[in-house]
Parts: sequence; structure tokens; C-alpha cells
Amino acid sequence: MDQLDLLKKDWKKQEDSFQKVSYDELSKLIHKKSSSIVKWIFYISILEIVVPIIVLLFTGNDTTNKEIQRLGLSNFINVFYIITYIILGYFIYRFYKNYKSISANSNSRILIQNIIKTRKIVKYYIWFNIAIIPVLSSVVFYKAYNSTDFLEKIPNGTNMIIVWLLSLILIVIVMAALWLFYQLLYGILLKRLNKNYKELVNTGDCDDEL
Repeated sequence: MDQLDLLKKDWKKQEDSFQKVSYDELSKLIHKKSSSIVKWIFYISILEIVVPIIVLLFTGNDTTNKEIQRLGLSNFINVFYIITYIILGYFIYRFYKNYKSISANSNSRILIQNIIKTRKIVKYYIWFNIAIIPVLSSVVFYKAYNSTDFLEKIPNGTNMIIVWLLSLILIVIVMAALWLFYQLLYGILLKRLNKNYKELVNTGDCDDEL
């Protein structure tokens, strides 16, 4: 049983004359825990952008770049990355705004609203990162399968429907793996945030504030 559970249990045992003090203590602790969770979400989202950029800078593959140019995907990849990073930057901005709002306000109504907003934004963030996989993969596979070099390497009699089906299965597997990764990474934080939300609502003081 963590500090929040102990405080809540103690709050329920107290007399009515002391409930307000205990509720204030409970609310402050929930604010502190919620602020810490949203801060970690903000930090992790930054790392998700910074780490891949650093890896690409120090592990640049000339062969991959040449292959992209050969397929005529250079412009598409550049535009794709620009749009993706702009959208990811927007998500990071929203995480930061929620963190600052939770840290700066002690009002329970505002805290509940920010918890709800944060949960929604994280879900949209996860689905966006998953959705870009089939978009990018479909374009790359289409270009590759229609290139002269690729067709020359395919053995005669190969069923292209099977090739496309295997490619689709590969995309689904990658999406599922990424979804599981995000469930472990952000799911734990969201569960803790949701617990704080329920604690505030179940105290009775905030039942009508949604």
C-alpha cells in the first residue's frame, strides 16, 4: 500500500471536523503524483524524437540513401519526415502545457480536466505513431515492387499476390509490436494517472465537477 492509499484510508477514519484538512492533504498528494506522471510522459515523448535523430546522424547508411534515391522516394521521405516531426512537436507541446497547468494549479476541477486531456492526448499520440507505419511502408513497398530491379530479381512464376500478402502481414506485425511497446511504456503511466483521477472523484468533493 503506497502513501496515497494510506492517506486515503486515514482520511476515511477521521471525524467530520478533520475531513477538510485530510482532503486537502490528499488533494495535494494527488497533484504532486499527477504532475510527476505527466512530466515523465513529456520527457519520454522528447526522447522518442531525439534518440532516433541521433541514431540516424551517427549511423547514416549510404546504401539506404542510394536505394531511396533510386526508387525516387527522396522528396517523399523528406516531406514525410517534416510533417511527422511537426505533428510530434505539437504533441510534445500539449504534454508540456498539461504538465505546467497541473503544476501551477491546485484546483481539483482543473486537475481532473487535465488528467482527462492528458489521457486523450497520449492515446492520439500512440495511434498517430502506429498509423505512420502503414503509410510509409505502403509507399516504399509499392515503389519497390514496381521498380525494374526488383522485378528482375523475382523468380519467374512468383505469385505477386502472395508477396503483397506477406508484406501486409509484416506491416501488421510491426504495428502490433509497436502497440504493445506503447502499452508497456505509456500504459503504466496512464494507469497511475487514471488511479489519481478516480481518487479525486471518489472522495466525493469532486463528483459534480466533471
